Amino acid sequence: LLDDPDRAVAIARAAGEGSGLPVTVKLRSGQRPGEVSGARLARRLVEEAGVAAIGFHPRHASQQHSGAPDYALAAELVAALPVPVVVSGGLRSDESAQEAFERTGAAAVMLARGSLGNPWRFERLLGLRDGEPTASEIVAELRWVIGCAEDHLGRERAGRYLRKFYPWYADTLALSRHAREPLVTAPTTDAARAALDRFALAEAA
Repeated sequence: LLDDPDRAVAIARAAGEGSGLPVTVKLRSGQRPGEVSGARLARRLVEEAGVAAIGFHPRHASQQHSGAPDYALAAELVAALPVPVVVSGGLRSDESAQEAFERTGAAAVMLARGSLGNPWRFERLLGLRDGEPTASEIVAELRWVIGCAEDHLGRERAGRYLRKFYPWYADTLALSRHAREPLVTAPTTDAARAALDRFALAEAA
C-alpha cells in the first residue's frame, strides 16, 4: 500500500470508524532506495485517518532485513507527528535497540527478529536482568517453545515449522558448527529434544 496511499488512508479510516477502537499502522520508509513515501504516508494516516500510533521501520522494502536503518528519517517523523512512533528494524542486539531509541526519540522500540532465540533481551533492555541466559535456561526455553508449537500445530507440522528457529537458539547457546548440527538438522521435534538432551548431558559432565 505504500504505492497506493489513498487506499491505505481509506482502509485505516474505515478500520477506526468500523471498530470504534484505536488503530495503529506499521510501515517501512519506502519501497525502493531513496524513497520516503512511508514517512509521507505516516503523516497522512495520522492527519486524515486518525491513526493513534505509527510503527516505523526506517529501511526501504527492497532491503528486506539487511542494511542500515535511517534513524535520521525516523527522528524527523517522531518530531513531526503528535502520536507515538515505535521504531523497528535492525535491532539485533541490546546496543542497537538502545541506539535506535536514543537517536530517534521514539516512544518505544519494537523487537522482532532480534529477539528470536534470545527473548531475554526484553528483560535486559527493561533493566530487569543483567547478562546473558545460562545454557540451562536456553535449553528449557527451547523445550517450552517446542511443546507450544506441538500443541498449536501438531507434532508433524511443528517439526517442520521449528527448523527455522533452531539456528537462532544455537547462536544464543554459542554452539560450534559441529555441535549445532544435530539440532539445526533435526527432522522431528523428538529429534530436536534428543539433541537438547545430549547437549545438556555434555554440559553437566
